[in-house]
Amino acid sequence: MSKFEFIQLHLIEKGVPKDLTKPSPFVWARCQSLSDTPLVFQSPLRIVLRHGVLLGLVWGALMWLMLWHREPERWISYLLSSCLFGLFMGMLTAYRAHKSQANLGCKDWKEWCVRNYV
Repeated sequence: MSKFEFIQLHLIEKGVPKDLTKPSPFVWARCQSLSDTPLVFQSPLRIVLRHGVLLGLVWGALMWLMLWHREPERWISYLLSSCLFGLFMGMLTAYRAHKSQANLGCKDWKEWCVRNYV
């Protein structure tokens, strides 16, 4: 078991949702370096911006491929709905991370590591 997997299991035991123990909830989290902080210890603004943009783009692209290409003249409403969806999902993830930080009693990754592993 690697150090990163051990930390993930420890966070899950403390009540943190599994998707918040990874550096990113997306598929490419496996490709990122293991030194990245878990999502639960990242700043809410960074979470909203990163997830809002990425989820909005992915959702908008999928909707365009499946449905929206039939009526391209309504592209402004499609763009706005993609942005709002991404923003909402980013805010939801940031709220969950903030709530988990409050349950852990710590907002800083390095401080949490020192308290639990040194």
